[in-house]
Amino acid sequence: MGAKPVAPSEEPRFLEEREERVKEIDSRIAELDAEFTGTMMTPEAREEWNSLNAERDEHAATVREMKARRDRLRQISANPGGGEPGAPAPGAAPAFHKQRGVEIYEISRIRADAHSEDEYREKLFDNARRAVERAKFAPMSGQSKERTAEHVEELLTRADDRDKWLAKRILITGNPVYERAFGKAIVAGGPQTWTAEEQRQMALSPDTAGGLAVPFALDPTVILTSDGSTSPLRQIARVEQITTDTWRGITSSGVTVSRSGEGDEADDNSFSIARPTVTPTRVIANIDYSVEIGQDWPQLRSEISRLLMDAKEREEDSAFVIGDGTGDNPFGVVKTLDAGSEVPMGAAGTLDVDDLYDLESELPVRFRRNAQFLGNKSTYNHTRGLSTGSDGGDLWVRLASGQPSELLGYSAHEASAMDSVGDPDGRVLLFGDFSEFIIVDRLGMTVELQQHVLGANRRWTGQRAVVAMWRNSSKVLVDNAFRVLTDPTAS
Repeated sequence: MGAKPVAPSEEPRFLEEREERVKEIDSRIAELDAEFTGTMMTPEAREEWNSLNAERDEHAATVREMKARRDRLRQISANPGGGEPGAPAPGAAPAFHKQRGVEIYEISRIRADAHSEDEYREKLFDNARRAVERAKFAPMSGQSKERTAEHVEELLTRADDRDKWLAKRILITGNPVYERAFGKAIVAGGPQTWTAEEQRQMALSPDTAGGLAVPFALDPTVILTSDGSTSPLRQIARVEQITTDTWRGITSSGVTVSRSGEGDEADDNSFSIARPTVTPTRVIANIDYSVEIGQDWPQLRSEISRLLMDAKEREEDSAFVIGDGTGDNPFGVVKTLDAGSEVPMGAAGTLDVDDLYDLESELPVRFRRNAQFLGNKSTYNHTRGLSTGSDGGDLWVRLASGQPSELLGYSAHEASAMDSVGDPDGRVLLFGDFSEFIIVDRLGMTVELQQHVLGANRRWTGQRAVVAMWRNSSKVLVDNAFRVLTDPTAS
């Protein structure tokens, strides 16, 4: 019978899509009229005619309303103070001109100027990149502004979802009005000093569950912090940032291939695929600061960023290594390895050269190519002692500053949370391909403000507090990619 009304699930969302649909309906209505010229329509044709005309009327009315809304948004964007452009309302204080370039942060203007959903998303992305270029990043472990900006732009390209959640967050929290209001809230312990403009901007906060979204230029879940120089696991593991609640991946034990002669039946080379998931869980940090420090927001801005980064990295250094995966704990790379990955030391409480070579040889060749060591300072001190002995050879090689030392020719990284030689049933040295260990970050940090920190006698200490919340977790994707040296010391 020709064209049919658009199904509800395919309802056009943007103005030009509705205008295009009106053209399709007009064409089909003309076809029906020509088909039944001089005669009555069949019941089916009449039903289609009526349905198409009803749909057309609905689209035409919606198009008129959408155009009116768009014109109104443009009018508001051009004249946010109301009244005649450039003139204050009667009795009002003289209007301040909007800071040049602030319009790049205004999502309502981006929506009004976009002619399609694709164009809207492209504008969000482009404006977010411009916001990153303008951002004033807090100093983070020596990272340059250029390197940090490159990292955030990479997240916009790689980690953002179809709806541009991250781009919107950058535009909202990167707005100078938002950051000014955020700083005022930190200093005062609450929103009581916000202007009307600041209240409107903060109402756009992307975190609807309460709290204040941290401006992206201060947010250690978004910006580049130490790049793994303090937390080695983030340097060597697979790290994924997400804007959803759960990361879903695909792993395989590997594909086996075989050869066969002409006319011979091929071998069964089937393989299994697993679908691991990682759901980031909440981490909370409480940072107290004195009212005196809070009176100087520029100084406090940098200090809070440094403290949040430090607290986050110290928690991760332990949780991603020895987290047991129960409750909200991450699946630590050492703690949650299965027993099949253990390689016992030859003698309890004594590390020797053979133990190291046994650990290396137990790891499948497939994972040995990208393997690295992870251990604590004490264990590495034992290996240095071995390398000076008659049978030690060149076990340990210390490379130039900024590069990890090498053990048996493999990079060796330090993790203070790992067991030491002599610890009862300790897992003292990990060897494996860390691309099979994943850290998943849910982008975005939120803070709650505590205006008065009370002492033991319930009296104010002269301090305020920032309670920061973020989400992450970790998991071993392939247990067989790791071997861990264990010390069977009796407890």
